[in-house]
Amino acid sequence: MVTFITDSGCDLPAGINLPFELKILPLRVYGRNEEYEDKVTLNPEELYRIELQGEVATTSLPKPKAVERVLKEASESSEKVYVITISSKLSNTYDIVQSVVSSLGAKNIVVLDSKTASIKQGYVLLKAMELVRKNGNLTQKDIDKAVENSQLVFFVPTLEYLYRGGRIGKAKAFFGKLLNIKPILTTDNEGEVNTLGTVRTLESGVSSMAKIAQDFVNQKGIARHYSIIGGFTIESMKNYLDKLIANFDEKAVLGISNIGAAIAAHVGPEAFGMVIGEKVEI
Repeated sequence: MVTFITDSGCDLPAGINLPFELKILPLRVYGRNEEYEDKVTLNPEELYRIELQGEVATTSLPKPKAVERVLKEASESSEKVYVITISSKLSNTYDIVQSVVSSLGAKNIVVLDSKTASIKQGYVLLKAMELVRKNGNLTQKDIDKAVENSQLVFFVPTLEYLYRGGRIGKAKAFFGKLLNIKPILTTDNEGEVNTLGTVRTLESGVSSMAKIAQDFVNQKGIARHYSIIGGFTIESMKNYLDKLIANFDEKAVLGISNIGAAIAAHVGPEAFGMVIGEKVEI
């Protein structure tokens, strides 16, 4: 038996059939002087209401005791356990999992860095499951290849939440607001947040994102063999996501995901995007 574990920074389409057992480590979200567990005691809609009321939501690692419990149970019940965490450049979740595995002395647990987050983390997880199903093994090199052969394009209508979360500097946030600049973001091959471009409107964002994604699949030579996962925050953003995905083969879409509260705390209540990469066959 093989078990996969990830954290709630990973966004997967609802209802997707997985070939292996999957356990989730909830990241923690703080708002209104309360602590919540992402996707357990706090859903995205409530987080968005908190943010839209002007509250600053912050995030933290999964509870160490919860990490220990989940890893110990998985190690005892499975022959092999693969833990794929949110990018180590964006969170210390990878480090805490490594520490717990070391303290447990569990030889059958492999800890891997997804070098991304959200829907691309979901894509990497699915690609990892495909590789284990086909080859019976998985290494960081396999994860890195999946990262390199896929691209996240993510639209954020305001820089405010990225600034609050420490992802960009104050000056950049100020001028972005002043000039009404809206960034198209990605995570690079090292797991850092980078900008693919900037636009002024949602409509131009959709067309720019479609071109960026199309250029990527052409460059990688996967224009006829790719998979897509889409994601959005509040319901109104789904309309723009639908317009974006309509530029591509609908048969390639693995599904649509709501963006979890832990990710939304950093990108804000109005965001959408997609990941496109080598075809996933699970």
